[in-house]
Amino acid sequence: MNIPGLLTVADAANALDRSTEQVRRYLREGRLKGRRFGGQWFIEDKALSSFRQSLTESNSWLDRLRPAAKLRALDEVVAIGHGGGSNIADGKDAYRRSAWWKR
Repeated sequence: MNIPGLLTVADAANALDRSTEQVRRYLREGRLKGRRFGGQWFIEDKALSSFRQSLTESNSWLDRLRPAAKLRALDEVVAIGHGGGSNIADGKDAYRRSAWWKR
């Protein structure tokens, strides 16, 4: 069903680069304005544009996260990031040597 000026959930998902389920969640939560006709959600072009603008303007905590490839959170836990190189056994020994005085 194609109504001029109204987008389907699939169209909105493509425009937002999100899944259709995520777009339906936005609609249910009221974050994205839409209307239901016969059990189907439809979104006005203007509503999608303003929603997309609000997504780019929001500076949520998710936007501030660094990619996992740059974060390397386990390096210090396993102690190979600053210690023994790529050999886990060497890293473990370096960790033990650096932590002996903390006890």
